[in-house]
Amino acid sequence: MRVLTALSALALATGLFWGTMLTRPPTSEARPGLGIDTREITLRAHLDEAEPCDAN
Repeated sequence: MRVLTALSALALATGLFWGTMLTRPPTSEARPGLGIDTREITLRAHLDEAEPCDAN
């Protein structure tokens, strides 16, 4: 009898959970990033002081 009660409670909780997820799913509050400002990085670079690099 206890097993039947536990299985019934589990089935009820699962049904309520999925019913909630189907009717009112959670919404995401994440925002996209601002991105990388390549112009600022380029302007701050000191290319005259850089050493030559090998492309191989």
